[in-house]
Amino acid sequence: GGMLKALRLEVGKLRRKHYWLIAASTAGVCLGWCAMLMTLRASGSAQVRSAALQLSEFAQLMAFLMPIVTAVLASRIVSVDAEERMGQLFTALGQRPMTRYRAKLMIVFLTVIAMETAVLVMLSVMASSIGLTMTDTYWNALGPMVVELVCSTLAICTVQLTLSTCLDKQAIGLGAAAIGGFITSGLPFAHLGGLSWLLPWGIVPAATPIDTVASYKSMREIGDMTLASQPWTLAALAALVAVGWTVAAHLVIVHQENHR
Repeated sequence: GGMLKALRLEVGKLRRKHYWLIAASTAGVCLGWCAMLMTLRASGSAQVRSAALQLSEFAQLMAFLMPIVTAVLASRIVSVDAEERMGQLFTALGQRPMTRYRAKLMIVFLTVIAMETAVLVMLSVMASSIGLTMTDTYWNALGPMVVELVCSTLAICTVQLTLSTCLDKQAIGLGAAAIGGFITSGLPFAHLGGLSWLLPWGIVPAATPIDTVASYKSMREIGDMTLASQPWTLAALAALVAVGWTVAAHLVIVHQENHR
């Protein structure tokens, strides 16, 4: 009951913070961008009509965009408490900061997942209706892709929310997300994809079930992307890394709570 109550309180607090507007407009931009790309593709040569290529590009877009969006949402949901000392008030009324943190985490996580799901569903529905080729690579990559997106979202949400909670300057969290997303989306192209594993923002590029670099060749030759050799192993690794970041972030919050 305490958690549901905390969730209701948090949603109520967000009324004046443009939180939902930011989420909806970002989702709108992503949907528009992907729809436009796909429509262009559908009228192009047979080679670029691969649905797996769309999936790979969607993952790249998420790798770059989601850290920043998550950081903005996390910052919004945390800074609500600084206004009118709402956080202190609820603590005085007996709400544990950890309960509040978890409620905020659930809201940010579900918001970002909803945005990603909307784009993925649109991609899948549109791909078949506008005549993109649904190859085996597409179907084999879809499952691991969903798993790693969920894991990545959890890791990024936890880290960004913890940064926003622990640091008074919200710009630090936003900067970390922008730089982290930018660096990790570029690493695979420099053949340094393995380093992406070291950062929470790098899970999508690191665990992608589609081998981006090998796909350049296979797209030219056979018009299809190349599946990574062990897509489900990568998804499982993504889950482990996400759990690691989530536990670490929780420990930071507990530490901060005990030293208040």
